[in-house]
Amino acid sequence: MKLSILFVLASFISLLVPPLSAGKELPKIAVWDLAPRNTPATHAQELTSFVVSEITKLKKYEVYSQENVRTLAGWSAERMKLGCTDTKCLTALGQMDIAKLISGSVGKIGKRYTVSLNLFDTQKARAENAISKTCESEDELIELIQASVRELLGESPATPAPARAETPASAAKTGPGEYRDPATGMEFVLVKGGCYQMGDTFGDGGADEKPVHEVCLKDFYLGKYEITQGQWKRVMGDNPSYFKESDGHPVETVSWNDAQEFIRRLNQMSGKSYRLPTEAEWEYAARNGKNGEKWAGTSNESELREYAWFSGNSGNKTHPVGQKRPNGLGLYDMSGNVWEWVSDWYDEDYYHNSPKNDPPGPSSGQDKVLRGGSWLALPWLVRAADRGWNEPSGRGNVVGFRLGLSPQ
Repeated sequence: MKLSILFVLASFISLLVPPLSAGKELPKIAVWDLAPRNTPATHAQELTSFVVSEITKLKKYEVYSQENVRTLAGWSAERMKLGCTDTKCLTALGQMDIAKLISGSVGKIGKRYTVSLNLFDTQKARAENAISKTCESEDELIELIQASVRELLGESPATPAPARAETPASAAKTGPGEYRDPATGMEFVLVKGGCYQMGDTFGDGGADEKPVHEVCLKDFYLGKYEITQGQWKRVMGDNPSYFKESDGHPVETVSWNDAQEFIRRLNQMSGKSYRLPTEAEWEYAARNGKNGEKWAGTSNESELREYAWFSGNSGNKTHPVGQKRPNGLGLYDMSGNVWEWVSDWYDEDYYHNSPKNDPPGPSSGQDKVLRGGSWLALPWLVRAADRGWNEPSGRGNVVGFRLGLSPQ
């Protein structure tokens, strides 16, 4: 059933419900129009109405639409387009006796539909909660909105949400060459093994990217996306990230040691043997296997914005995973967004004596390798061959990771 039909039905039903605030003073909550992301604006408008409808069903709030707020405050249409997540606007809502604000977006990434909702406390003028979920089809969006609204407000779900984290074990297998973890919904791409030239093949890299040498790898799985904050919370129960904008953002401010603890707990939950990829596996996958691209997805710097979040387009923050184009293997954000830990110890001279077949990296060292660059990095540092490093206990808001898995 298409969204427009469901919207008409929901609107009709809402006309039959008497005002819920009669005889009882309810706290006021404003709902800002959802922003469309790669989806028609009409869909975002329709889904905004479902947010309002779902809150109304709870009978705990007096709900104000964005247009209600504009009328009450006398704000111009231009002012309304600026959104209302800054301290000044939130404080203004609080002065209007509106206690809460919900804003967010709805969009489409590839074949997936996404919903991100944010809850703000206007009295404290700050974010209170955030939810980010995805589903496989347009028909599931309504239930996803309903479940997300209830979860955002701390209510019991009316029906089970079709979020990826709840994927049943029977659906663990996706398409050919892909795998989805039944415990967390993490998606993995099968990277077919082969031989490639590892290192500074374009002649503009650092000394530790030399000499260029042949490496041959067996098949392996690699995470389609960087580990998200929602996935981290599901396994670890907390969120160490600096940029806490949504569950769909990559987790960051995690050390190599933190990643190892995450893997240990995840393996207990799932019965699998997840791991960090080796440095050689990571570069092979980022460069699209044997094709050897300079950045993940392209060798043309003018196209880099289409594939990566970096200093030239990030706005000085991380972004939800999977918003840019994938590389040729179907992997997202291999360049930029956050640096990614790999399993190897760092040795600037390792390429001089690296084994040809499945190199595991040095047997010991002081620092661990980081790959891919971040939202803060210049284009040179988000090249697929670039090597970063930090001590295993080091943390920063530019550092995250993705997982690997050996076929069984």
